[in-house]
Amino acid sequence: MKSVLKARILLSACSGLLLVASVHTVAATRPNHLLPQYQQSVPAVRAALHGPLPSVQTAPVSSPEGPRTSISGAPVSQSRKVMLKHAMETAPRVKKSLQERFLSAPLSATAATAATAATAATAATAATPETYAPTRPPGGIDPATAVPSLWQNATIGQIGAMADGSVQQSDKNQPNGVAGLDAAGRFTAPVAGDITAATAGSALSGALKRPLSARFAEQPSAGDFGITLDGTSDDSTALQAAKAAVPAGSMVRIPAGVLHLATPLQSETPTLWQINGTTLADGASITSLGTDVIESTLEGGKYFARGESRADMAPVLRKDLDVTHTGGTTGFVMNLEKGNCTIPAEGAALNDYVWCHSTVLNSSAFGAGQHVAQASLAQRPADALADGKGSRSQIWAGYDEARDETGQASSVAGSMVGREVDVYANGDDPVGWRIGLQLQIAGASADGTPGKVGKGIAIGNNDATSTYGTLIDAAGRFDTAGIDLSRSTPVNNAPVLNIGANRNLAFSDDHKPHFQFDSAAYTLRYWYDTANLLAIGMQGDVTTSISNAGSGVAWTLNGQAQLGLNLSGLNAPEALRLAAGQTLSWEPTAVVHSSFANGKLTEQVAAGVARTLDTSGNETLPGSLQNSQTIVSLTQPTAPAYVAKGTAAIGLDTTGLTTPEALRVADGQAISWEHTASVQTRYTSGQLQDSQNGTPLRTLDASGNETVTGSTLNSGMTTSLNNSAASAITLTGSAGIGVNLTGLSTSNALRLGDGQSVAWEPTAVMTTGYTATGLTDAKGSMPLRQLDSNGNETLAGTITPNAGVHLPTLSRASIKAQPNPAPGVMVFDAEDDAPVIYTSAGWMLVGLSAMP
Repeated sequence: MKSVLKARILLSACSGLLLVASVHTVAATRPNHLLPQYQQSVPAVRAALHGPLPSVQTAPVSSPEGPRTSISGAPVSQSRKVMLKHAMETAPRVKKSLQERFLSAPLSATAATAATAATAATAATAATPETYAPTRPPGGIDPATAVPSLWQNATIGQIGAMADGSVQQSDKNQPNGVAGLDAAGRFTAPVAGDITAATAGSALSGALKRPLSARFAEQPSAGDFGITLDGTSDDSTALQAAKAAVPAGSMVRIPAGVLHLATPLQSETPTLWQINGTTLADGASITSLGTDVIESTLEGGKYFARGESRADMAPVLRKDLDVTHTGGTTGFVMNLEKGNCTIPAEGAALNDYVWCHSTVLNSSAFGAGQHVAQASLAQRPADALADGKGSRSQIWAGYDEARDETGQASSVAGSMVGREVDVYANGDDPVGWRIGLQLQIAGASADGTPGKVGKGIAIGNNDATSTYGTLIDAAGRFDTAGIDLSRSTPVNNAPVLNIGANRNLAFSDDHKPHFQFDSAAYTLRYWYDTANLLAIGMQGDVTTSISNAGSGVAWTLNGQAQLGLNLSGLNAPEALRLAAGQTLSWEPTAVVHSSFANGKLTEQVAAGVARTLDTSGNETLPGSLQNSQTIVSLTQPTAPAYVAKGTAAIGLDTTGLTTPEALRVADGQAISWEHTASVQTRYTSGQLQDSQNGTPLRTLDASGNETVTGSTLNSGMTTSLNNSAASAITLTGSAGIGVNLTGLSTSNALRLGDGQSVAWEPTAVMTTGYTATGLTDAKGSMPLRQLDSNGNETLAGTITPNAGVHLPTLSRASIKAQPNPAPGVMVFDAEDDAPVIYTSAGWMLVGLSAMP
């Protein structure tokens, strides 16, 4: 308690001295008691206060003011009045540099006399400064504070330095001041000034105190770099500065506010921005900050995104799990990531769709790259067996399981699908690049031994009671094959389809027509319902049962073949066996047939017997041989082969002969058209030639080229060509007109077939032709101008008439009366004296301005 009173007395004297000094001088900035010159350890102060009294020593120091004196030693016996008197007397002499003396005067550790204190104040500027430990009485220093007797012999400089370095009430929450404390010892906010050098610690046990600046640096913020987030000021500079200040891959927070970026972020160094409620000016969430990853919230959930990308960038979000432990609960499933969606009976609307996990890929990229919406890879590394512990655990690239544990039928419990794969696309797929589900099985390494997977697809039951309705149901439309095994490669004569012995391969929904392999008889059977209609034995023998006697046919061959039935390779004395009374028909109506009955082989036409052959070889012919094929060989070259005389309607009638050649003439032979043989037709030297009196009038060669001697202006000529390499008509030489049709009285001067064209120069590059799209002028295969059947003209280039383009001029009423005009139609409105164009909003006037 005595020490407190002594401190009050001393501080009161100092306060009075400062009041006098302030009348004559302007006080400088109050020194900070935290500076090094005011610091002194507690043991040093205690030793200075209670140690022996040293003598006054003079020692030279390097100072422009001359030698400085270190003051020490005097009995502590002067009263407070003597001290104050001397302090007041010496005040005028120190007023000029009072503040400097306060800053430099040492605080003596002994009790000096008042005279000694005055002398020390005069020589304060020459004294060597010492460290100072301030005394801070509760509530600060004011004029009523008493000077404790401990400091009665302090120098003026010591008193002033102590008073000016102590904490005043006005220093709380001020620059270079201290924080105000409440009754519980807590900070009173706000605290002005820089307090980052202050230390703070966690309430956790064992936690160390650290500077606040270190704790602030652990989580950089864009606010540290002057970001405004007012929606108007450009925040690009602040974000760019924050990005440049932190190491690659750092996380920088963006406080809540409205972001405005006038310039995109520019840096190859990745940064993770943690966005805390920040939006754009229109209130939209921020979903992109260049190539950086952002961490935010969107639609009430966690959101990670990268709005732009560059080559070879890492994923937006990556999760790794290295399983390094052993042991544990058998059957426990360890996950890298697990999502649970629970939907109670009334947890969603009646028709809501809830997808527990959704992956969406939108790709418009071209090239040979592959873009995968979702991918899984389960890999057993090459050295997995190196430890010699035997085969490894099962690995699964993907696993899907849908469970219905109600024990009820699907009509009661509801629908369930194990996995559905949907592919949607329009248009044809001529190259087979659209695949509903692809299963690729190959060796892990092309350099290794051939690999093998036991089953490409295995479908089965894990119990002995459950069954499938249909094991595989292919219910879609297809135009190539329902199941295509043509590109598969059987090895070791493996079957491409194996249904197993005594099982059925059905061909209709009612399963009546079906195949079955009878393993007991080793016979393939074709059944219709319960009737075995066809059986093929293991020796190739075929047995057919026909139960439709009214209209059934045992064997029917259709189509074209060189031989209808070839039994030449059959090693059997009987190529064909007919029962007695059965017939063998030779044409579709069975009018002409052969049969064996009554010991005779009989051939007949309809009911008339044409020939019989008995078992003795006797043949009976009811008719004449004149109607049969006759071959005549002649040896008299001067006589005709056949001479017909008399009167007859037709000299030679072959119209009833069903043969492609009605008459064959040898090379060089001629057919004469009148009795003198002056008009003839012959084939010789590769040409068909018509001649009169030996002069060729017309020839036709093997390429379809016709040569006519004379004029054919008055004739109609139709020529059919089958030589695609030759021209139909070729004109050579010189003539005034190539083809002159001006004298032809017909509306069609020239007719072309659909798809044909007229070439306008020798190389046939420029052409005009008519196809399904209309009349087309083209250069090579490139259409230049097209005219369809509605009169619409399409140009590949532009219209460049010398006099300009003239729009049709119509009245406003005529324009509005146009039926169903196409968008883009333009005409000239005579009443408005301006062009108008038709759009989806109707007819619109085109604005015009005067030409300067």
